[in-house]
Amino acid sequence: MYFETDAIVLRANKSINNDIFLTLFTKKAGKMEVVSNGAKSSKSPLAACSKPFVFGRFILNTKTKTMKITSCDIHDSHFRIADDLNSLAFGNYFIELCNLTIYPNIADAEHFQLIVEIIHLLSLQNIDYNLLRAAYLIKLAKITGHKPHFDNTCIHCGESTDQFYFSIHSGGMICPNCKGGTDPIKLNHQFISIMMYLMEKDVRVIVKTKIHPNYTVKIIEIFEKFLMVHQGITKIKSKDFLDIL
Repeated sequence: MYFETDAIVLRANKSINNDIFLTLFTKKAGKMEVVSNGAKSSKSPLAACSKPFVFGRFILNTKTKTMKITSCDIHDSHFRIADDLNSLAFGNYFIELCNLTIYPNIADAEHFQLIVEIIHLLSLQNIDYNLLRAAYLIKLAKITGHKPHFDNTCIHCGESTDQFYFSIHSGGMICPNCKGGTDPIKLNHQFISIMMYLMEKDVRVIVKTKIHPNYTVKIIEIFEKFLMVHQGITKIKSKDFLDIL
């Protein structure tokens, strides 16, 4: 029996023989672990599609315990990402975070479309990488079911407030009276407007927008912590290298 789906390669692990084990994010069935037989050989017809960032139409043989790739029609190899250290570092960060927040055999069309667009934009190499990172993080919070509460009412007591404090653990805005004993981050109207813009606008529009780096850096700091807390992520390995660039 065969299964055909669009997919993007998130991980590629070589074995002791000529095979490569891949983690695919598929459009039809979420995360799947598959094997690409003989793909370590440059002569293999599967070599070109058995690399991280490749986006293509995969046909999988489902008869075996570990599904095997029988063929792949590559839509975009995104080879330019590996040609630049910065784009490669950001790319590894995006696909690791994607891998940490998706589930086996559960389709997630919204997240799939987002990561395909993110990787495509990254391969163009003429964008603000940190803005792309901030946009992915804040959209990921929404996609994973942890959409932050940005209204001017306190998430604890429901009172309206014109003083804005964001609590990572509570997942939204809290008033001055409720901020004691929490992890409040004071924000202004402009910052909240930018966060809402990044959450709602298409990522292809966002990367053409001029946003001050101070805002994007702060959003990255907040929403990395937010995702790690609410998704139970203990470590993002690629972040260590990314942060020293």
